[in-house]
Amino acid sequence: MDACVDWSEAGSLDAGKLHSLAALHKGARGTVSAVRWGGAAGLSVGDTAGSTITRRLLELGFAPGERFEIIEEIRPGGDPIAVRIGSSVFALRRREAEAVVVRLE
Repeated sequence: MDACVDWSEAGSLDAGKLHSLAALHKGARGTVSAVRWGGAAGLSVGDTAGSTITRRLLELGFAPGERFEIIEEIRPGGDPIAVRIGSSVFALRRREAEAVVVRLE
């Protein structure tokens, strides 16, 4: 029984290393793990709008394995954020950034 508890805790620790890009702040760095719409985001946009945003993010370079850095947040509110992906810089609304799952350095 104890082995099962250890195994499930290890799984939750690994999941804790993944974050939504929208939850991060200036200076955060890491790599993109996935781009997906919905799930934990719980966004109330139609499937067409969600898939359009996902496709746009992938086309911009937010592909799994790419390195990123949040270089600026607009104050007050912190929306949008300026994100460096590869050698390009993009401004993303937090609503869009919610679809990008990342692993921090």
